[in-house]
Amino acid sequence: MTVVDYSDWVEHIHRKAKQLSVVFLQLGFSNEPARRALVASDLTVLGVGDYMESNRGDADGTLVIDAMEKFVAPAADVSLGALRERVFSDVEHGTRVILLSRAPRIAFPAVVGSSLLDDASFAHAPVLKCQGAEQFPTCAEDGADPTEVLHHTLRELGSELCASLDRVIYENSLTGETALGTLNARELEALDGAGITARTGALREWNFPKYLMPLKNALDVALADDVEPQHHLAEVSAGLWKIERIIRREIRRQAIAAWDQKWRQQCLKGDLPGKVLERATEAAYLGATSIKQLRDPLEWLSLGELLQIKDRTEIGDLGLNAALWRNFCAQIMPIRNRLAHMRALRPEDAAEVVKWQRVLELRLVRDSAKSRS
Repeated sequence: MTVVDYSDWVEHIHRKAKQLSVVFLQLGFSNEPARRALVASDLTVLGVGDYMESNRGDADGTLVIDAMEKFVAPAADVSLGALRERVFSDVEHGTRVILLSRAPRIAFPAVVGSSLLDDASFAHAPVLKCQGAEQFPTCAEDGADPTEVLHHTLRELGSELCASLDRVIYENSLTGETALGTLNARELEALDGAGITARTGALREWNFPKYLMPLKNALDVALADDVEPQHHLAEVSAGLWKIERIIRREIRRQAIAAWDQKWRQQCLKGDLPGKVLERATEAAYLGATSIKQLRDPLEWLSLGELLQIKDRTEIGDLGLNAALWRNFCAQIMPIRNRLAHMRALRPEDAAEVVKWQRVLELRLVRDSAKSRS
């Protein structure tokens, strides 16, 4: 085992805190030695709960608020808003604050209004260039098992970032700079902080062999073991629910306008009537022998099948041109499939769902109202 002197890096963190007042430092399981070196330096360390309960008065000096990763959980005992208010009150009285977290900033749920994590300046963990987890400081200096450390490190990064890595290195089969070029700034910041990647100047590299096999193997386990709901699961689910029901409602209205009482039999073509009747009778309509006995056959269609119906002349484009529908399918269908098969959602999924929900509310609903007036 090796021993590394972290004194220069610790001094750099102290100077940054003195200069900028509030800094965020991601330092997780891959670099326990650096964490110990910082905590042992000339500063005060408090957990979030102890900090909020303490009465520091006009205390100056540098304070580390440890275990910030607790705020990743939606049901944290203290809100980030309350913590932000307390932190900036102490800063006004001369305290310098280091927000120490095992989780990266991208893993925290979004907050309404000003965010303490965005207000804080980012402080970098010691730059680590290596070719595998066995060279992570926790392994090289403390003798920890590399496989365990890498698994733990990925869990700290969070399911959204793991889903992004899945997209890049598995689904897109990318490696090297090409893979890194598809990740956003906050994702890269998180990977640097965890030691998965290392940046020297303008160059950033993976800390693994060329084909990233150790990282892939650990990612397999991290994604398979993740059973906790993601922060934006409810928002994505609610948005997709509303999107699909808006489309179904508008198709139903058009079908009734076109075929009146016979719309149930007329709106479905090809093998869809048989499929719908089979699905309905297996799950609910045990005595039904015909499509016309179903209250709404559209409720037994997948989103893809539902969108096929709008290609009929009697239904039309529902207020969106063909290009917009292609974009809708390209962006929403993969998200719906991820949710349907309980795969990890990606960081951008919630924004895409909110965007398209708003588009349909503005275009389909408004145009439908105009056509009925």
